[in-house]
Amino acid sequence: MKAMHLMRTLLWMSFMAVYFFLASLPASYLAQGIISMVLLALVFGCYKLSPYVKHPGLADALRLTIVFTSGFLALRYMYWRATDTLPFEFGIVSMVAGILLFLAELYGFLNMMLGYVINVRPRHRRTVPLPEDPALVPSVDVFIPTYNEDASLVRTTVVAATQMRYPLGRMNVYILDDGGTDQKLHDKDPDKAGAARKRAAELKEIASTFGAGYITRQKNEHAKAGNLNNALKHTHGELILILDCDHVPTEDFLTSTTGFFLRDPKLFLVQTPHNFVSPDPVERNLNTFQSSPAENELFYDVMQPGLDFWGTSFFCGSAAILRRSVLNQVGGIAGQTITEDAETTLDALALGYTTMYYPRPMVSGLQPETYSGFIVQRVRWAQGMMQIFLLKNPLMLPGLTLMQRILYLNFAFFSGFSLSRFLLLLAPPAYLLFSINLCDATAESLVAYAAPSLIGALISTQYFYGRVRWPFISQIYEVIQSVYIAPSIAEVLRRPRSPSFKVTPKGEMLDRDFVSSLSKPFYFFLFLNLITLLVGVERFMDEPGSRGTIAFVGLWAVLDCILLLCALGSMFERKQVRGEPRIVNVEPVRVVSSHGKTLASTSANASASGINLVLSCLDQDPTFSAGETVTLDFERRGVQLHAILKSVVRCQDGKTRLGFAYQFCSPADERIAVHIAFGSSELLIRNNQRRHRGRTTPMALLFLVKYALQYGSAHLSFVVRSTLHQLFTIRH
Repeated sequence: MKAMHLMRTLLWMSFMAVYFFLASLPASYLAQGIISMVLLALVFGCYKLSPYVKHPGLADALRLTIVFTSGFLALRYMYWRATDTLPFEFGIVSMVAGILLFLAELYGFLNMMLGYVINVRPRHRRTVPLPEDPALVPSVDVFIPTYNEDASLVRTTVVAATQMRYPLGRMNVYILDDGGTDQKLHDKDPDKAGAARKRAAELKEIASTFGAGYITRQKNEHAKAGNLNNALKHTHGELILILDCDHVPTEDFLTSTTGFFLRDPKLFLVQTPHNFVSPDPVERNLNTFQSSPAENELFYDVMQPGLDFWGTSFFCGSAAILRRSVLNQVGGIAGQTITEDAETTLDALALGYTTMYYPRPMVSGLQPETYSGFIVQRVRWAQGMMQIFLLKNPLMLPGLTLMQRILYLNFAFFSGFSLSRFLLLLAPPAYLLFSINLCDATAESLVAYAAPSLIGALISTQYFYGRVRWPFISQIYEVIQSVYIAPSIAEVLRRPRSPSFKVTPKGEMLDRDFVSSLSKPFYFFLFLNLITLLVGVERFMDEPGSRGTIAFVGLWAVLDCILLLCALGSMFERKQVRGEPRIVNVEPVRVVSSHGKTLASTSANASASGINLVLSCLDQDPTFSAGETVTLDFERRGVQLHAILKSVVRCQDGKTRLGFAYQFCSPADERIAVHIAFGSSELLIRNNQRRHRGRTTPMALLFLVKYALQYGSAHLSFVVRSTLHQLFTIRH
């Protein structure tokens, strides 16, 4: 066995030596062009053939061909950039700027290569059935930590958690109230103390009504990690399911996941997807939520199964089950960093325990509603992962495999995209405005080396991620985060223990349109790029010998303007009065009035407190009036709920839509409503698949231009109108 492993290692090392040697061979522009055309045709052919290949061996062969061929094109480009293009002969300013640009490109290249490694053979696991004897089923404590979130948000999660399918007596649900600590209840500010007491009383009532426990503590120490560790002292379940208070579980969560722990005694963690049913600020303000895959699906649908192959899937803070005995061994939930989840996973891996990822979406969660809330969340993630590297250095931590070290290092430095994107935004102005030579290259050499690398990267990206991510969407997310993550990382590098845990705001209601106060840096970048384009046109006319390079950089600046306009569009916060998400849910519902009149309808979407129906027949006339109480008969489920008619809307397609608010007569009614909206993981899967509408690169670019012109210009128009209004008000 050892001899075979050694032989395999030597073969791979020999192959990679030849691979790197071929990538470094010099070639004329013509030869490079011919080689690139052949390799791009190979990559594109494999990409087009891949959907029709069902044999696992052939599918793996196609995947590896795409990886190594597109990687080869990128490697040749980076070798050429490193050896032929660095501007050492144009002065100190150009040399420094050119090296910085090269380092930004090198960062992107290494990230792409690590992405290839992660996705070389993703694992898609199937559930392990539980034993029929309830005594053999592991006991589970369900922890729902909460700090300052609205009690109604917690209520829905508690209702759903207490009705998960599991053997009687083997599951307990607990609200972990860090907003009801003695420290909070006796705050020196009487208003804060009163609000804490009121909220604590509401959560205790929820726990009592739906059969959950309530746990709090004396002081708010060590944030979420401290809250969870306090609960570990007061509970005894073999397994711990952790749910953020806005992560509503489906009924099959426990039956789908706990069996894995019976099969593998070394298993520490089963992580499942964070499935979001509300849009983040980009999706909401650019109106892409219903038509494109969610931003988080790239990580949870593609990257986590890839990490699972390498034994490096990690705890993401919620929607995960952990083994208590391992938590006890590592000293509980880790608290040195503000990403306690990934840090805890690292501690367990170092002791030889394993983790796994089960890809079925089984929670309905909420995204941050505002750009400021989104930035709070992403800054916390970036700072926490960098803290892990600085305080626990996975490269030196005993017990980890080589790939676990490499991939944890990748997690720590992933936030480096912010500095890389920052430098890329400044590159076109540096060249066109200030005549700083960043790259000693001609237009012909860029076409020969840069273009094939870019096209190969676009094809491979579509192959790996096209089902869950449109082209160029990632660049929008990078742009909107870069300005704020870069300085936050600098702060961690300066003082590794300085960041404090900040709760991500959820369930916010926006009662008006407004522009985020965090938009200001992006006005500067947009203005700078627009000036760059004007100067670029002038230079294109005046410098015939440099037109190819100027045109290349000018197109780069145009794309940056489009991305910046989309970024501004995502920072124009639109009015939102709905305080809870609605899940798309289609099933027959009979509407019965108090007078016995019946209408056939189909549900369109549902929440924990209401439902929208569409009348089945166009000629049906809903004679109900707003405020009337009716009975909703869910025929397939065999249940009924009382509801109050809130709205009647006759649409242009001739259909009539009815909006209802449930009128609960008992906790059992509330359980039914939560189950209808959030109980089925099959429903979540169907809703996600409905949004998996792939886009070709040209179509995605057209959509990007549309979003930039429509929503970016709306942002700028709103700013101009608001400014003029303020000036007019001051003058008069």
